[in-house]
Amino acid sequence: MVNRPRVRIPAISTLIAFESAGRLGNFSRAAEELQTSQSAISRHIARLEEHLSTRMFDRSRTGVCLTEAGNHLYDAVASGLQLIDRAITEAGDAPDEEHVEVACSHDAWQLVLMPRLDAIREALDGNSVFRVLLYPHDPGGMPLDPDADVLFTWHARQIGPESLAVKEAVRPVCSSEYAKANAEILDGPVGGWGGLTLLDFPAADRRWASWDDWFETGERPDPLPRILELENYNDVLCAATAGKGVALGWRYCVERYIDAGALVPLEDGFVEFDNYYFGLLTEKGRRKPAARDFLAFMARSIQN
Repeated sequence: MVNRPRVRIPAISTLIAFESAGRLGNFSRAAEELQTSQSAISRHIARLEEHLSTRMFDRSRTGVCLTEAGNHLYDAVASGLQLIDRAITEAGDAPDEEHVEVACSHDAWQLVLMPRLDAIREALDGNSVFRVLLYPHDPGGMPLDPDADVLFTWHARQIGPESLAVKEAVRPVCSSEYAKANAEILDGPVGGWGGLTLLDFPAADRRWASWDDWFETGERPDPLPRILELENYNDVLCAATAGKGVALGWRYCVERYIDAGALVPLEDGFVEFDNYYFGLLTEKGRRKPAARDFLAFMARSIQN
């Protein structure tokens, strides 16, 4: 037998701080969630990066984004903390019908669900246990966690009367600094966008609009702009706010960025495509009033 050296795992408080900062994309908001100070979160992250000799976050004026190494660690830490949370919840006495288990991608959690978390808790009257089961990418083509009551996905085989279907609408967005630096190009027609950097991320089974799709609705640049591909859509928006290029902004993800001034819209209005993002009740979720109430709230929140 080969004796392997013992791996020194960081303190659980450091892992919790890292998970919160990675999920929220902001040290201040992580400190608020964990009822501590921003400097305490920064110390935890600094200790973790020193321990691993690897940078976990890219810092910018508008917040922080996980690096590639940070994303890999985040997936493992988030999954581990979910298992611990699930065991603690199951050890308690909350009845199963008051649990609402939601399965979605990291992007859906960070950009769609997390900004509405306080309102979700209020909509559930504080009587339900709300838990999110995270997948690195869209879970539509993956075996669904048997605990899930609601699934958010771009894939849907069957739509029921209580399902949520949001039609895709996108428009180009970038930071105000990037817009100013490239004003001469952006003030002209889209056909002259060849000097820009466009931000995107690859997916094996893509169900949402690409830059090619958007160009087909108007004008195609010649030459084509450089495409910078990132790990996920949250990284695309982080790169856009950091002034790295132009992103295709999905309406229900970028409106708060635009309202806060972190991103500015380009061109005239959103362009709709015949693609839909779905919220689906599983067979287990259809039997739970709390799960049906949650999905009805999300339909009102997203579509109003």
